Amino acid sequence: MNSLEKLKALQKQLKPPTAKANPTAGGAPNGGGSPNGDINNSLSALQRGQIGDKVRECWTKDAGALDLEKMRVQVTVTTDATGTARIVQIADDDRSRVLGDPRLNAFFERAQRAILDPRCATLPLPADKLGSVQKLTFLFQP
Repeated sequence: MNSLEKLKALQKQLKPPTAKANPTAGGAPNGGGSPNGDINNSLSALQRGQIGDKVRECWTKDAGALDLEKMRVQVTVTTDATGTARIVQIADDDRSRVLGDPRLNAFFERAQRAILDPRCATLPLPADKLGSVQKLTFLFQP
Protein backbone atom coordinates (compact mmCIF):
# COMPACT_ATOMS: atom_id res chain seq x y z
CA MET A 1 0.00 0.00 0.00
CA ASN A 2 2.85 2.34 0.75
CA SER A 3 4.14 2.02 -2.81
CA LEU A 4 0.72 2.81 -4.24
CA GLU A 5 0.43 5.98 -2.13
CA LYS A 6 3.93 7.09 -3.17
CA LEU A 7 3.03 6.53 -6.83
CA LYS A 8 -0.14 8.59 -6.47
CA ALA A 9 1.81 11.42 -4.83
CA LEU A 10 4.32 11.44 -7.69
CA GLN A 11 1.57 11.62 -10.28
CA LYS A 12 -0.24 14.59 -8.74
CA GLN A 13 -1.00 17.27 -11.23
CA LEU A 14 1.08 20.35 -10.56
CA LYS A 15 -0.06 22.45 -13.53
CA PRO A 16 -3.51 22.97 -15.02
CA PRO A 17 -4.23 20.98 -18.18
CA THR A 18 -3.15 22.67 -21.41
CA ALA A 19 -5.33 20.70 -23.83
CA LYS A 20 -8.51 22.27 -25.17
CA ALA A 21 -11.89 20.66 -24.69
CA ASN A 22 -13.24 18.63 -27.59
CA PRO A 23 -16.04 20.33 -29.54
CA THR A 24 -19.47 18.83 -29.21
CA ALA A 25 -20.34 16.31 -31.89
CA GLY A 26 -22.85 17.13 -34.59
CA GLY A 27 -24.45 20.49 -35.21
CA ALA A 28 -23.74 22.94 -37.97
CA PRO A 29 -20.30 23.02 -39.54
CA ASN A 30 -18.18 26.06 -38.88
CA GLY A 31 -14.97 27.66 -39.99
CA GLY A 32 -13.41 27.96 -43.41
CA GLY A 33 -14.98 29.63 -46.40
CA SER A 34 -14.64 33.18 -47.53
CA PRO A 35 -14.88 36.17 -45.17
CA ASN A 36 -18.48 36.99 -46.09
CA GLY A 37 -19.33 33.28 -46.18
CA ASP A 38 -20.44 33.05 -49.83
CA ILE A 39 -18.04 31.78 -52.51
CA ASN A 40 -20.29 32.54 -55.50
CA ASN A 41 -18.27 35.58 -56.56
CA SER A 42 -15.02 33.60 -56.52
CA LEU A 43 -16.41 30.99 -58.96
CA SER A 44 -16.27 31.35 -62.73
CA ALA A 45 -19.46 31.27 -64.78
CA LEU A 46 -18.49 27.79 -66.00
CA GLN A 47 -18.02 26.52 -62.43
CA ARG A 48 -21.35 28.01 -61.33
CA GLY A 49 -23.00 26.40 -64.36
CA GLN A 50 -21.53 22.99 -63.51
CA ILE A 51 -22.79 23.23 -59.94
CA GLY A 52 -26.24 24.30 -61.16
CA ASP A 53 -26.35 21.46 -63.70
CA LYS A 54 -25.58 18.94 -60.94
CA VAL A 55 -28.43 20.17 -58.73
CA ARG A 56 -30.80 20.51 -61.69
CA GLU A 57 -30.60 16.72 -62.18
CA CYS A 58 -32.54 16.25 -58.92
CA TRP A 59 -34.87 19.25 -59.03
CA THR A 60 -38.50 18.72 -59.91
CA LYS A 61 -41.12 21.40 -60.13
CA ASP A 62 -44.82 21.04 -59.51
CA ALA A 63 -46.19 21.74 -62.98
CA GLY A 64 -49.67 22.24 -61.54
CA ALA A 65 -48.66 24.91 -59.02
CA LEU A 66 -50.52 28.21 -59.34
CA ASP A 67 -48.28 31.01 -60.71
CA LEU A 68 -45.32 28.63 -61.00
CA GLU A 69 -43.63 30.83 -63.59
CA LYS A 70 -43.53 33.73 -61.07
CA MET A 71 -41.99 31.72 -58.24
CA ARG A 72 -38.38 32.17 -57.28
CA VAL A 73 -36.51 31.48 -54.09
CA GLN A 74 -32.94 32.12 -53.07
CA VAL A 75 -31.30 29.53 -50.82
CA THR A 76 -28.01 29.41 -48.96
CA VAL A 77 -26.18 26.08 -49.02
CA THR A 78 -23.44 25.11 -46.58
CA THR A 79 -21.09 22.36 -47.71
CA ASP A 80 -18.68 20.29 -45.70
CA ALA A 81 -14.98 20.00 -46.50
CA THR A 82 -15.66 17.39 -49.21
CA GLY A 83 -18.06 19.67 -51.10
CA THR A 84 -21.17 17.80 -50.00
CA ALA A 85 -24.21 19.97 -49.24
CA ARG A 86 -25.17 19.59 -45.59
CA ILE A 87 -27.41 22.56 -44.75
CA VAL A 88 -29.93 24.29 -47.02
CA GLN A 89 -31.69 27.39 -45.71
CA ILE A 90 -33.83 30.13 -47.17
CA ALA A 91 -31.59 33.14 -47.90
CA ASP A 92 -32.12 35.98 -45.44
CA ASP A 93 -33.53 38.27 -48.16
CA ASP A 94 -36.30 35.75 -48.99
CA ARG A 95 -37.04 34.33 -45.54
CA SER A 96 -40.16 36.32 -44.62
CA ARG A 97 -41.56 36.14 -48.16
CA VAL A 98 -41.17 32.35 -48.34
CA LEU A 99 -42.37 31.60 -44.82
CA GLY A 100 -45.44 33.78 -45.37
CA ASP A 101 -46.54 31.98 -48.54
CA PRO A 102 -47.34 28.24 -48.36
CA ARG A 103 -46.83 27.82 -52.12
CA LEU A 104 -43.39 29.44 -52.00
CA ASN A 105 -42.53 27.38 -48.95
CA ALA A 106 -43.41 24.19 -50.88
CA PHE A 107 -41.28 25.50 -53.76
CA PHE A 108 -38.37 26.00 -51.34
CA GLU A 109 -38.81 22.50 -49.91
CA ARG A 110 -38.50 21.03 -53.43
CA ALA A 111 -35.28 23.00 -53.91
CA GLN A 112 -34.00 21.82 -50.54
CA ARG A 113 -34.75 18.17 -51.41
CA ALA A 114 -32.96 18.54 -54.75
CA ILE A 115 -29.79 19.90 -53.15
CA LEU A 116 -29.72 17.32 -50.35
CA ASP A 117 -30.58 14.38 -52.64
CA PRO A 118 -27.71 11.87 -52.33
CA ARG A 119 -27.34 11.82 -56.13
CA CYS A 120 -26.78 15.58 -56.27
CA ALA A 121 -25.50 16.62 -52.83
CA THR A 122 -21.81 16.29 -53.70
CA LEU A 123 -21.28 19.50 -55.60
CA PRO A 124 -18.52 19.83 -58.22
CA LEU A 125 -16.58 22.52 -56.35
CA PRO A 126 -13.14 23.48 -57.64
CA ALA A 127 -10.23 21.77 -55.87
CA ASP A 128 -9.13 25.01 -54.18
CA LYS A 129 -12.53 25.26 -52.45
CA LEU A 130 -12.39 21.76 -50.98
CA GLY A 131 -10.94 21.09 -47.55
CA SER A 132 -13.02 23.66 -45.69
CA VAL A 133 -16.64 24.55 -45.13
CA GLN A 134 -18.11 26.69 -47.93
CA LYS A 135 -21.34 28.61 -48.48
CA LEU A 136 -23.06 29.12 -51.82
CA THR A 137 -26.23 30.91 -52.86
CA PHE A 138 -28.64 29.34 -55.34
CA LEU A 139 -31.56 30.96 -57.12
CA PHE A 140 -34.36 28.55 -57.99
CA GLN A 141 -36.88 29.62 -60.58
CA PRO A 142 -38.72 27.71 -63.32
